[in-house]
Amino acid sequence: KGVVLPTTGDQEEQRKCLQSCLRLFTRALLGGVSVNVLLDDGRTRLAEARLDSELSHLVLHVPHAQHPVALRCIEAVAAGEANSLDHAHRHANNSTFPSDCCATLIIQGGQFLTFVFESARSREYFEMCLKVIILASDRH
Repeated sequence: KGVVLPTTGDQEEQRKCLQSCLRLFTRALLGGVSVNVLLDDGRTRLAEARLDSELSHLVLHVPHAQHPVALRCIEAVAAGEANSLDHAHRHANNSTFPSDCCATLIIQGGQFLTFVFESARSREYFEMCLKVIILASDRH
């Protein structure tokens, strides 16, 4: 069987769907979303992730502190947690979280930030949308 290429109408529908998803994701991140952050000792901590108004930083809000991460410093967004990726960083304990439910931001300077999601589907959504926002921020 040959490869079936999407029609122009299908491509337009996919583009509109992607734009709608990104708009909703960006709006939610601007308002702040609850995320579970994987700590070095294997525990998770609930935090609020927000995009700043310039769409240039992802800011993690934890009690009594804010941790900004410049989008331009995020080298990659990878599925899985940092200790399952082929990098130097290792967690102190083996995590009990399925890798397909984790997304790790690989940040310049050898830093990692791993988010734990309830499902692989929610991780995929977060990962895809954040990658597009990072790509868009590189153009500005």
